[in-house]
Amino acid sequence: MSSKFILEEVTIVENDFSADSRDKGGKRVVMYEKDRSLQLHLAISHILQIESVMDTKAGEPRSVLTMSSGLRYITRRSADEVRTAIAKANAGP
Repeated sequence: MSSKFILEEVTIVENDFSADSRDKGGKRVVMYEKDRSLQLHLAISHILQIESVMDTKAGEPRSVLTMSSGLRYITRRSADEVRTAIAKANAGP
């Protein structure tokens, strides 16, 4: 069976999150930077974790994907949208 992929517009997480990277409700906050983003085909089988986060600048839901390589990406889409894309790719032809 071949690997399934999703196309994501991402920003690379360049540092570890600190204790102050959460809002008052406890949800992690990040900043997705359109100017520093890139499009990647990500192998679904290498996604270890999808974390729902909030964009501090745009106030929109985003997600942080943790990959088996240890790299983490902030996606342009919310965690629910990423999960839907994964389910669609897995159900594909």
